[in-house]
Amino acid sequence: MIMKVSKSNRVFGDVYISGSKNAAMPCICAALLTKKKVILRNIPDIDDVNNLIRIIKGLGVYIKRKDDVLIIKARRLKTKITSDLVEKLRGSYYLMGSILSRKKKIKTKYPGGCSFCDRPIDYHLKGFEEMGYKIISNDHDLEIKEVKRVAKKITFPQVSLGATINIILIASSIKEETIITNPSLEPEVLCVIDMLKQMGVKIELKNNQLYINKETKLKGVDYRIINDRIEAGSYLFLASAIPNSKITLHNVNVKELETVIIAARRIGTKITKLKDALIVEGSKNIKRTNILIGPYPFFPTDLQQIISVVLTKADRTSIIEDPIFPNRISLVNELKKMHADIKMENNQIIIKKSTLIAAKVKATDLRCAFALIVAGAIADGSTYIYNIDYLFRGYVNPVEKLKKIGIHVQLI
Repeated sequence: MIMKVSKSNRVFGDVYISGSKNAAMPCICAALLTKKKVILRNIPDIDDVNNLIRIIKGLGVYIKRKDDVLIIKARRLKTKITSDLVEKLRGSYYLMGSILSRKKKIKTKYPGGCSFCDRPIDYHLKGFEEMGYKIISNDHDLEIKEVKRVAKKITFPQVSLGATINIILIASSIKEETIITNPSLEPEVLCVIDMLKQMGVKIELKNNQLYINKETKLKGVDYRIINDRIEAGSYLFLASAIPNSKITLHNVNVKELETVIIAARRIGTKITKLKDALIVEGSKNIKRTNILIGPYPFFPTDLQQIISVVLTKADRTSIIEDPIFPNRISLVNELKKMHADIKMENNQIIIKKSTLIAAKVKATDLRCAFALIVAGAIADGSTYIYNIDYLFRGYVNPVEKLKKIGIHVQLI
């Protein structure tokens, strides 16, 4: 699929932020821990979620969707995943934690997903081994079986959102206490924790450690997931990139976006905070800044590519360093096609002031797709973005939302 994006002089209006992709995926998998009925609300209508639902239905689980509500009854749960969708969906790795927690074994293909860099699941597998599971693997398949499941103290050498959630899922079926040291505490992890606590899991946070144990038989829950802070940040920086823009972002947890707001204000964007909304006004004069990516509450890696586009308009050189995913640099070559003065040097992205020119470019992952839309909106002429299919993996109704605020987009 190809998207044509033409230069836009202004964006104006309202954007309603949808449910969080990165919270929906693990929360759906967490629903499989119980045979009781689970209702999940505010579930985004995106390709990743819809593909996860297809995989889970193939495991014999009852799932019914109506608008943004999912009803899940996992009375039956197969342990062998045969769907090829697993290889296209990185978030499917949460099924390992939930199925092992319930059934003590799983056979599956390796999870796939966006190809911006090599992202192994070593921390997940090492954690499973420490908790008493045997792993048999080859280049394509994984088989994991319980030998003797035990509560353990798991220490992550580097913060990992996915591995933290998977170990929490395993620990939720063990009465003895599991301790996770150096866990990820991103809002999406806290959302999963909140859901599991309502299902009957005891989880406490003390001194950067999570203490987890199963108190009772897990029960069903009616739970609303958080809104998508990355979607909010994406539209925030879109407005930042275009002078005279003014949009209102609704359904926003302002506290979760504090670091993003600080960065946006540093480059000249005017932001007004409301109770659950942000008013964003783009500046005629974008200022340089340096960005250090890191775990929450640092600036999020998922917005690195999008702010990189904005900084091509800054008055002086900006530098971005992303130690989370240092190889997430496919956008650099695409922006060079649009005459951007941008390069990688010493693991830093160095961005100089540029006048972008429309070109044919290729999205290589979800956030790269949105970043290229921002680039097309500020470039002279009409930009053609190939592989735009990535966009629909994580953004709800993006074409409609973009058109509504004045971005000239057309799917081809």
